[in-house]
Amino acid sequence: MLTIGQLARCHGLSTKTLRHYDSIGLFSPALTGRGNGYRYYLPAQVAELGRIVMLRELGLSLDDIARLRGADEETLRQALREHAARLQGEIEERRQRIARIQRRLDQPEWSQTAMQTPEIVILPAFRVVGLAWSPQDEGDIPALWQRFLQREHEIADARPGGSYGLCQPLPDGGWRYLAALQSPPDAPVPDGMAAVEVPAQRYARFRHVGPVSGLPATFQAIHGSWLPAAGLEAAEGIEFEYMDERFLAPDHPDSLTELYIPIRA
Repeated sequence: MLTIGQLARCHGLSTKTLRHYDSIGLFSPALTGRGNGYRYYLPAQVAELGRIVMLRELGLSLDDIARLRGADEETLRQALREHAARLQGEIEERRQRIARIQRRLDQPEWSQTAMQTPEIVILPAFRVVGLAWSPQDEGDIPALWQRFLQREHEIADARPGGSYGLCQPLPDGGWRYLAALQSPPDAPVPDGMAAVEVPAQRYARFRHVGPVSGLPATFQAIHGSWLPAAGLEAAEGIEFEYMDERFLAPDHPDSLTELYIPIRA
């Protein structure tokens, strides 16, 4: 039989690591001395430990390795394929993050968007119909708009002129977003879409010029400084983006999006 030191040297591990594997039930000795507590291992366990070391070197967690104990070759290969796919996804995510960092560094100034004084408007009630997305759903808002553009023709008698990106608070404290068109009150709602009645409301109207990727920064400026500077307070309710012929493309530097924030009287 092999001592813990001998087995550890076979794979370049510390005896502390082997004791840890034993404590979590991942890899235990064949025999533990009654009097001295020494751990002893069978020669066959050299290969078993080698598999664990190999999987750790490939980046699998100890929990994943434990689940694969005793797995056949095909199960192991499938687990490694899935692990490789996860790693590829992480690489792509990091590449995108690096690209965002680079875009940030390329900006000439890091100062906040120039101050805007809102225009106060009062809109009557209206109805929109469109596709909805919530934060717990798969995908994101840009993907929602892609699906909506393929189906917007299904909305009967939609009012021409513009699209709505509507943020609706929900009773449970959550929210959902609709990519929508204005629709008559009695128009049917296509399968998979939703209708929302927007009540008459007083709004502060702001302008966002540039790619839609900059919208979060504009909303932060609106709620963090522009509304307070104008002596206004946002009201609980539906806020929305409005895009007409002045909206040139999602990534166009001259695209104009109007932002409507409900405010208290």
